[in-house]
Amino acid sequence: MNKPPATGASLLDVLRLPLPRLGTNQPPASATTPAWQRQLQAIAEVQLARFPFLIQLRAVWRLLREERPDWPWLLPLLAIVFIRTYRRERERMQPR
Repeated sequence: MNKPPATGASLLDVLRLPLPRLGTNQPPASATTPAWQRQLQAIAEVQLARFPFLIQLRAVWRLLREERPDWPWLLPLLAIVFIRTYRRERERMQPR
């Protein structure tokens, strides 16, 4: 059950500090969690709340990790969509 974290794991994964799920009103089981972990989790939540982009980025990264078997075709498709969108937006910004 307590396997070592994978290479490249985030700090929260290494410390096994789960972020609270949005939409749940139940507090985490603090009786079994040491005080230093609760404090570290609170600090991480405050820092993430300061930068909403990080929350979105983390959500996208989790979704991409779930789709790992499909990466060989999914990542090139995302790159193509990104490049096409970027070029179209650049064209719109050019004065005519």
